[in-house]
Amino acid sequence: MSVTASLLPDPPRRRHLESDFQRGVNQFLRWSLPDNAMHFAIPNGLMRSKKAAARAVGEGVRAGISDMCIVWKGRAIFLELKTERGRLSEVQRQMIRKLEHCECPVIIARPIVEFEAHLREVAIPLRGSMVA
Repeated sequence: MSVTASLLPDPPRRRHLESDFQRGVNQFLRWSLPDNAMHFAIPNGLMRSKKAAARAVGEGVRAGISDMCIVWKGRAIFLELKTERGRLSEVQRQMIRKLEHCECPVIIARPIVEFEAHLREVAIPLRGSMVA
C-alpha cells in the first residue's frame, strides 16, 4: 500500500435504509401473519442492466409495482415501503391507482409501527405486535 493511498479518507459507506426497513418488515411478517396468510417480496429493484430489465419486462415485470405482497383469504394486499425520506415516483403513484382500481388494498408505510397499524386496518389478525 502506498503512503498516498493510506492518507485518502475511506469512501462513504453505502446506506441501505429501504432494504433494512424491508428486511425488518419481512421478519415481522414471518412471525406475525396468521397461518392462512403468506407474503413475498417483488424484487423489481434487482435489475442491474438494460438487457436484464428488457428480459424481465418481457416476462411480465411491471414498473412501479409494490415492494411486497401479502395474500390472505383470497385477497392480495400490496406493500409499498418507504424510508422516512423516501418519495413515491409518478410510476409508483400510477401503479397504486391501478391496483386500487382493481380493488386491491395498497399499504404505503414508513416506520414499522405505522405499517403494523395499516395491517390491522385491513383486518389481518396478527399474532404479534411491535407496539409495547
